[in-house]
This record gives sequence, structure tokens and C-alpha cells, in this order.
Amino acid sequence: MTIIDAGHINLINDVIDVNDRGLAYGDGLFETIAYVNGRLHNWHLHWRRLILGAERLSLSIPEEDFLLNNINLKLKHNNDSDENQPVDKVIKIIISRGTGGRGYQFPQQTQSTLIISVHHWPQRSAGDYTAGIKVKVCRICLAKQPLLAGIKHLNRLEQVLARNEFNGNDYREGIMLACSDNSSVLNDRLIEGTSSNLFFVKNGQLFIPEIDTCGVQGTIRQEILHLLEKMSIKFEQGHYPLSMLSDASEVFFTNSIFGIIPVASITLSDETQWFYSLTSQQRISARLSKIINKALNRPELL
Repeated sequence: MTIIDAGHINLINDVIDVNDRGLAYGDGLFETIAYVNGRLHNWHLHWRRLILGAERLSLSIPEEDFLLNNINLKLKHNNDSDENQPVDKVIKIIISRGTGGRGYQFPQQTQSTLIISVHHWPQRSAGDYTAGIKVKVCRICLAKQPLLAGIKHLNRLEQVLARNEFNGNDYREGIMLACSDNSSVLNDRLIEGTSSNLFFVKNGQLFIPEIDTCGVQGTIRQEILHLLEKMSIKFEQGHYPLSMLSDASEVFFTNSIFGIIPVASITLSDETQWFYSLTSQQRISARLSKIINKALNRPELL
């Protein structure tokens, strides 16, 4: 095992201990960050979410400067090993509670594990931005757990199962709802996509599903919340049923790597599909994309 001892954090280069609690129990946090134009995009929002997650899980995390220094070292090593790689990259940070103790109860003193990886910048079809994507409503729902809502903890089985309900040829994303006892799925509460946050527009107002009992507080979602008042865009956050998408004028997803992606259609069942026009020049998603997508070197919406 190659480990650089740095106080309370182990920096792993290639391997992880088989007894690591992140591997055994999903006991930890992660962040996926766009490295574009020579900088970590929305780093302050990623760092803030890491701090929130650490507080929620009583998890020890490194100091910000230590983390940034090691990200830069990893980037430099990656660039030196292949000068032909694209400049833009994806950085993934995983912080687990480390090794210690069998069973769910963790020891009072643990040595956290830090893993930093660098990945190729993923390409995305230009048609996803110009024509929009086809989306389906997933059968897998999100369990309610307010303590874990908003943070990026390592337990992602709900998203894994939901994402495998569809393939990328038929559908490009899936809508996830909060678990409920409602007699009709149309009454179930909208939360997010399998790897994205969800927004929709009705009567010129933007609606943003609340992330209070489940779901992830995405960094682009947070950035948009900061932009809306400056741009004089009417919006509200709340609990909304799936049925509200049936007559929405716009639906779109946001993701820290792909930016804003418009939705062309949603499939609920073989009998129920909703379609959306992407021709209006006044679309809120198009206005936001001039800031969000531009910063990520992604196509702006027309």
C-alpha cells in the first residue's frame, strides 16, 4: 500500500484498505468537481457542502489548504504523465472515515482516508443542448432522511438502481420522486434527476423542488439560487407533485459537469408522455445557460 501520512488524513495513491469503512458501509463523503479554464469551478460551494456533510456525519476532513494543495499536486502529476490530454478535467474527492472497528459503530478516534482522482473531461452531444433530452420517471424512489438530505454521502444505491432502469439510447436522464403511500404516482413529490437537480417553469415562474428530506444540494443549483434575484427571475422553492410537470413550459436539469440540460419529453408510462417546446427565446433556462454553461465550456441554450 502506498500511503502518504499527513497527520489525521491518509492520502491514497493507488489502493485502499479492504477494511475501510467507506468501502464496507459507505461511511464518508464525495465531491465531483469541474476543473475548467485552469480553476476548480464553484470550489467554494463544493467546500461548503463538504463541511456540512462532515458536520452531519461527525467526520474528520482535512483543512481546505491541505486539500487544495493535494488536488493541485494530483493535477500536475496527471498533466506531466500525458501532455496530450484535454486541459479541462473532472476531479473526484472521496473522504471516508478510514479503517477501524467491525460493525456500524465507529471508534471515537479514526484516521480518515482521502482519495483524489483525475478523470477525462466527458463529451456530451450538442443535440442534448439544442434539441433537449428524453427523460423517464424512475420506479425507484428516494427514502426520506433529513439528516442526509443535501450532502453527497457515499451511499448511492438508490441512484445506481434508478440509473439502471434505462439506457442512454432511449433516455438520457431519469426523474426521482420521494417515496410515499400515495395511490397515484402523479401525486408523488418531485426531488431530482439520478445525477442532477430538477427545475421547471410555469406561467413565467421558476419552481425548484426542495431538498429537505432527501436528494442532493447540487452546486449548480446553489449557483442558480444566487443568480435568480440578480436576474429578476421569479422563483419559489417547495414541495411539488409530479403532475405539475404535465403543463410546464420548461423543464431542465443541472449538473456540476454538464451545466444546464433542457428536457424535450418525459415518459411516465407507455400511455403518458409530456412534451416541451424549446423554441421560445424567453426561456429561463436559456438565460441562465449564458452564465452557467459558458463557465463550463458547454453550449449555451438557444
